[in-house]
Amino acid sequence: MEILQAGAPGHAPADGLAGLLSPLAEPEFLRHRLGSEPVLIRGREGRFRGLFGWPQLNEALTAARTDASRIHLVRSADGVPLASCAEPVPQLSPRGRPARLRPDRLYETLGAGATLVIDGIEELHAPLRTLATALEGTLGSLVQANVYANLGGAAPGFHTHWDDHDVFILQAEGAKHWDVHPPTDDHPVGVLSTPAPPADGAATWSGELTDGDVLYLPRGWWHTVKALEGRPSLHLTLGTRLPSAGDLLRRLLAHLARHHGLVRQDLPRFATAEQAQDWYGRLREVLAEAVREPGLLERLAGQVDGGAPARPEFRLPHLPGGAPAAHPAGAP
Repeated sequence: MEILQAGAPGHAPADGLAGLLSPLAEPEFLRHRLGSEPVLIRGREGRFRGLFGWPQLNEALTAARTDASRIHLVRSADGVPLASCAEPVPQLSPRGRPARLRPDRLYETLGAGATLVIDGIEELHAPLRTLATALEGTLGSLVQANVYANLGGAAPGFHTHWDDHDVFILQAEGAKHWDVHPPTDDHPVGVLSTPAPPADGAATWSGELTDGDVLYLPRGWWHTVKALEGRPSLHLTLGTRLPSAGDLLRRLLAHLARHHGLVRQDLPRFATAEQAQDWYGRLREVLAEAVREPGLLERLAGQVDGGAPARPEFRLPHLPGGAPAAHPAGAP
């Protein structure tokens, strides 16, 4: 695994991928590293302090309600209910008693070895949203930021595993130990792949990510993450699912289904052997013609690689055209 020393003295969210990976040039990374091999960028301590750290996490927890779709706890790779750290919001109890976190209970649970996870934290914090949007502009795919926090000495939150998407890990505070193993299957994807776990001792890299470091892992690379005793840690993962050949084939299927009635037909399960043979022969011809059609796959690939969907942006009281909304006559 390539290990480099960060070249830039700091990092602004708008710098995006170039800022995260400096001194590795962005074109070099996109052509030769993306989707193929890990990269570790060693950065100076405090590099991400203005992006996200303990103060920003505390602010998010103070403002957030407990939402299982966003905030959860893991301990020893087994779920710990967030409800154990929550209490009803008194002033809102008539509306269904939404819950908020109780600091004392959260401290106790984290002190006992739990890890706090907040998914999609870029939706709650503007600098992270700026960084995610900049990455989306470069990679052309949706980016989600998750934060993982522990107070030191926590058991692994997850067993040795691989992700079905590429990740950029930003160690924002403290340190964690990582064991990184090469893929045991070529380009694994979601439920379609069941690669065997790596053999013991087969780590490509073992070491600590410390404050300011960035680690890039393509999908399929196995990893084990361990907290360090007495050393609280907060790290971010920026995950993105890059378009694959499977996405192209799904777009090809949709194209064929629109233009060929045969592709929409039921399988000839109860036909005679001769009728079924004829049907499958005609289907092969449709598929072969599509594959041979000049430019079709490239055109469909352009649709698959159409970029990340735009993030919602609100500018009230202005209307979409930019003009402020008109008030009804007599309104203040």
